[in-house]
Amino acid sequence: MPMKIKQIQAFITLAREGNMTLAAEKMGITQSGLSRLLLSLEADLSATLFERHKHGMALSEYGSAFLPYALTMLNTEQKAREEIALIRGAGKGILRIGCVSSLLTSHFIDKLAAFHQRHPRIHLRIVDRIDSELFKLLLMHDIDIALCGPLPHDEKIVVRGKINWQDRICIVARQYHPLHQAANLSLEAMLDYPWIMPPPLSTPMNILEDIFRAHQLPCPQPVIECASSSAIKAFLCESDLLTSMPAPVYRHEEALGLLRPFELEGSVFIRDFYAYSHFGVLSGAALQLIQHLKQ
Repeated sequence: MPMKIKQIQAFITLAREGNMTLAAEKMGITQSGLSRLLLSLEADLSATLFERHKHGMALSEYGSAFLPYALTMLNTEQKAREEIALIRGAGKGILRIGCVSSLLTSHFIDKLAAFHQRHPRIHLRIVDRIDSELFKLLLMHDIDIALCGPLPHDEKIVVRGKINWQDRICIVARQYHPLHQAANLSLEAMLDYPWIMPPPLSTPMNILEDIFRAHQLPCPQPVIECASSSAIKAFLCESDLLTSMPAPVYRHEEALGLLRPFELEGSVFIRDFYAYSHFGVLSGAALQLIQHLKQ
């Protein structure tokens, strides 16, 4: 028996809520109605998708395996409806874009503005996250496109191509940091100072590890972990902390004489950017934006 969208919605809602009562309320149906949808889906798949525990419901091994495909099916159905509505002139295409912060502080904004002028009926939703979080959002189909540096290989994520943008990731400190006055600056000397960095697996953190490893040095251990670039810059301006950060993110502070990168040989990394999507059908709007960004 073919699976129905209502069954898929019930499965995904319960997977997210982890509780029958909350999931039923979220869908606007009774618990018995939700239970019937799930039982019929499990019968169709010949698999138990959830396991009960004292705090609610959790995905079984079969459920965890089925989740990414369920997300793809639901997302494809939603995109199909949006495309039909656009053709009829009865709605807007919705494009959910995830970016790293350096893109949102660069000429990328001009690119998006130009795209919006060409396609005013496409509604853009933009989120600013670090690479590792964009990776998770793609897997959960919470965004349509991620624009960032290289992501880990995963069969459920598709590389849609390289976009026309690069940035420089540099080691940065306040303008009058003692190391800026050092006669013989070295990476080894930087190990004597405290660091503030984004979470592990973020691109700046990975690049920092590679730079120090290439010089046979241990990677600095951050005393502060922070995912907000604005907060990191505020800390830098008021202390002797060091960080690794994309140049577009601190360009205004550099122009104001607040922050300054170290132009130490071997410490600057040039990062290419790519467009990624989740596995499955992409909307026409998403494909048009990717093509626009490649130019």
